[in-house]
Amino acid sequence: MYVGVLRDIANVHRLTRLVLAAATFTVVVSLVDVTAARADPVATTATVLKVVDGDTVDIVDDVRGRLRIRLLGIDTPETKKPGYTVGCWGPEASEFAKQTLLGQRVAFITDPGQGTYDRYGRTYLQ
Repeated sequence: MYVGVLRDIANVHRLTRLVLAAATFTVVVSLVDVTAARADPVATTATVLKVVDGDTVDIVDDVRGRLRIRLLGIDTPETKKPGYTVGCWGPEASEFAKQTLLGQRVAFITDPGQGTYDRYGRTYLQ
């Protein structure tokens, strides 16, 4: 009988910890979403100077000058990365980006949920 009571108490403690963990997770996720939603994206106008590959371009920003940017939300196979083989459809993605973007006047926005730069020093823009 006594063992059964201890087992029930242990189960209640496990359930309590699980409920608290779920509630904490929900609150943290809600705060992150609210913070990201409140931050206003910063728009910038620029001219595309060079297409490096399908997801990286060089631009001249009206405010900051020349930048190498990583296009957020686009991930194409590598074509120029040292030590890597050219990925399937990578050259086609690069060619499409060249035909679509090269020389064009474009507007980019920052994503408040991302950092400013990636690990290669490229500026994150959409």
